[in-house]
Amino acid sequence: MQITSDKAFQKSNSVQQVFETIDANLQRYIDFLCHICSYEARAYDKVTIDRMADYIVTFSHSEGFQITRTPMESCGDFLTVEINPGKEKAGLFMAHMDTVFDKGAFGQPPVRREGDRITGPGVIDCKGGIAIALLCMKALLDHGFDKHVRLILTSDEEVSNILGGEKEQQFFREQTAGFPCAINCETAEKDQVVVGRKAILMYRLDIKGVGGHAGKHVFTAKNAAVEAAYKIIALHEKSVPGGTTYSCNIVSGGTAANVIPDSCSVTIDIRALTVKDMETATQELEAVARTAFVPGTTCTVNLLSTRPPMEKTPQTLELLNGLLNVCHKYGLGGLTPIESGGGSDSCYTQAAGIPSICGMGGSGGLLHTTNEFLNPDSIPLRAKILAGFLLDAD
Repeated sequence: MQITSDKAFQKSNSVQQVFETIDANLQRYIDFLCHICSYEARAYDKVTIDRMADYIVTFSHSEGFQITRTPMESCGDFLTVEINPGKEKAGLFMAHMDTVFDKGAFGQPPVRREGDRITGPGVIDCKGGIAIALLCMKALLDHGFDKHVRLILTSDEEVSNILGGEKEQQFFREQTAGFPCAINCETAEKDQVVVGRKAILMYRLDIKGVGGHAGKHVFTAKNAAVEAAYKIIALHEKSVPGGTTYSCNIVSGGTAANVIPDSCSVTIDIRALTVKDMETATQELEAVARTAFVPGTTCTVNLLSTRPPMEKTPQTLELLNGLLNVCHKYGLGGLTPIESGGGSDSCYTQAAGIPSICGMGGSGGLLHTTNEFLNPDSIPLRAKILAGFLLDAD
């Protein structure tokens, strides 16, 4: 029993030393976060994201990390940052570099420190998570942690990974293979962690009718916009709180106020809990598309993008328990598990059979708005939870 107690004491002491190193490095990593937030880059802005990647590469080399850059054609290059490659795999971290904002949306300067908040483009979604993962990895590296930890950074997460194509899917397969768990450092509300996410299907319905003069042909033309309105209502009425939802968010049609439109398009965001629900939702959409509410109109269905669900599994809950035990053991607060309607790259790791947790990045609020903010205190807290989890599993 004395040997066991001595080992437990040594591990606890080692963990506390890692926590102290996280605190000692915190300000440098906050500065790093503010710098990468100054790169205002949507997924389509490859030039700016590649400039951000240049900075992350330089910073990572200075911290002693090994880094690999995967060139991409239609979006910013992907990055793989790691410690101890070739050793036993301990865990995989994930985050993304793109945001939803156009340049200039936050004004000048785009990043501001105001009291207990940092505001800026992508500060919690998801650049705060980049800083948290690297801060954790730096502390582990400085204290001789000898297992393989990897962080993968993508650049088109906010557009459901539609830009990377097959090369991106191959990247996920290669970079995630063999890891016992995946922890996505995506945004989170205070104390929350995500154990399940809905699938996302993006479709566009292209409706064709027969145009005409608004004063002469109201009853003989086949108004494509009216047909679109019927279809939107039909889909909206199929949405179920807590279940599958159909959100018709972009409607495009018509040329002038006095011309009956002969075409109209509707872009639809479908969210579903399971793979089976995805299949059912697609069938429901196709049935609405086939129905001509305005006789004489036709409709074609175009799939724009698809992302699988992150279905909650027993392995997910086991991973959650490991994180909760670390919080309790080292006095790091708690984690409240939630299931989210938003998608993330965790959907791919979970679908690949790797137990996954999401939402372990910085906490704050108002993401996807120009008031997006991060609570700086969440950076060391989350970094310590991640480090404690990896050390306890060692």
